[in-house]
This record gives sequence, C-alpha cells and structure tokens, in this order.
Amino acid sequence: MGMPESQLIEGELILRDMQLSRDVRLTKASLTRWLALAMGLISPNESRTTMLDLFDALITLQFEKRADPDMREIMEEMDDGGKEKATEKAVRYHLLRLKNLGLIDRRKGRYFFTVSPLSEKYDLPATIDYALKRRSDTAISKMKDAARELQESFARRRQQPVEVVQFIKKKPST
Repeated sequence: MGMPESQLIEGELILRDMQLSRDVRLTKASLTRWLALAMGLISPNESRTTMLDLFDALITLQFEKRADPDMREIMEEMDDGGKEKATEKAVRYHLLRLKNLGLIDRRKGRYFFTVSPLSEKYDLPATIDYALKRRSDTAISKMKDAARELQESFARRRQQPVEVVQFIKKKPST
C-alpha cells in the first residue's frame, strides 16, 4: 500500500530564479508578469490571463490608488484593462490561491496585500519577503527534520550490536 502523498501536502511554493533584464524593467506590465512568473503564480507561456490580470489589478488598486478593494472593485479594475472578461468564480479561486500563498489577506470583504509585522502597509517588497520566506522557512525546517531522522537511521544501522559479557571476578583461594 502506497503512502497517501497528496494528503501530506500542506501547500506548494514555486520560486523561479529569473534574470531581471533591462527589457523587463521598461513597463509595469512586464514587471508584473515577471513577478507573477518568479513567484510561480503563472506558468511560462501561460495563455490564460485571469491570475495575471487579477495580480495586476491588485497591484494597481493597492499601490497606485491606495485602496483595499472589494470583489466589485477588483472586477471593475480587471474589466478596465480591456482584457478578456473573467468570471467572478475564477477571480475568487485565484484570490484564494493568493491568500493561501500568504500574499493577500481579506478583512470585512476587502482584499489587501499582507502586511509584514516589521513594515508599513503598501510595501510590496516587504510583503513578498514576509509571505514567501515564512512559507519557505517552514518547508525547509520540515525537510531538515526529515533529513536528520534519515541520517540518524543510517547511524543506528551502522552500529554493530554489542554482546554484553559478564565477567565474574573470582576470589583468590586461600
């Protein structure tokens, strides 16, 4: 019987080490797409745009307009881009993905990027640092625990069982 691996997964974290070229830095759209790719929010050559459009809308609403939007405001911002219209169900799904990743929070029906305890609101670099490091640190800690246990199991196997021999000290005869 196999291990129920899917039941063990508490979350996934995809991080891509990508070049941040001069071309990427030219436009807001290319920087937003680069961030979404680097954080694993979208896949390379992704043709579906809902997550990217949502991420762009949240960035615009939070950092340009300084607003904590509700669902209606998010949908309006996504529609303003003249892009493919997303369904509310798809937007809610992607909001949940961002929330589970720790990048956004929801309070009183309003969405906002997670605020690190050590930073101010509207600080996207601090949000990324806080959310992704917390998730990766937790995962790495569990991996190190498993590696220690594995290493200890090898150490226990290498030790040969020691036979205990009892020596009896004889009294000298008189």
